[in-house]
Amino acid sequence: MSETNLPEGATNVANQKLESSAEHAKAALNAAADASKAVSETVKQHAHSVYETGREHLSAAARDISEAGKAKYDELRGQATNIAGQYKSRAQSALSDAQAKAQSFQGDAETYVRENPLRAVAIALGVGFVLGVLFRR
Repeated sequence: MSETNLPEGATNVANQKLESSAEHAKAALNAAADASKAVSETVKQHAHSVYETGREHLSAAARDISEAGKAKYDELRGQATNIAGQYKSRAQSALSDAQAKAQSFQGDAETYVRENPLRAVAIALGVGFVLGVLFRR
C-alpha cells in the first residue's frame, strides 16, 4: 500500500505522532544527559569531601606523632640528664677520694723523709740512677 491509499488525516496523525515521539526521545536523552551530569557532580563533590576529610585526619595523625616524638625526646633527655648528674657526682666523689689519698701519701712521704733523711736520699739517688740508665738506651 502506498501513501496515497491512506486517508490524508491518518497520514497527518501518523506524522504528528512520529514528530511527537522524536521530540519525546530527544527530551528523554536530554534528561538522561542532565541526570548523568548531576550524578557526576555529586560523585565529584563526595570524593572531594572524602579526600579533604582524609587529609585532615592524616594531618592530625602527623601532629600527634610529632608531639609524641617530642614528649619521648623530652623524657629521654630528662633521664639522660639525671644519669649524667649521677655519673658527675660519682666522678667528683672519686676525684675527692683520689685527692685525699694523694695528700695522705704526700703527708706519709714527707713524714718518712723527715724521719729517715739519709735513707730517703739514698732511695732518690738509686731511682735517679736507674731512670738515667733506662733513658740513655
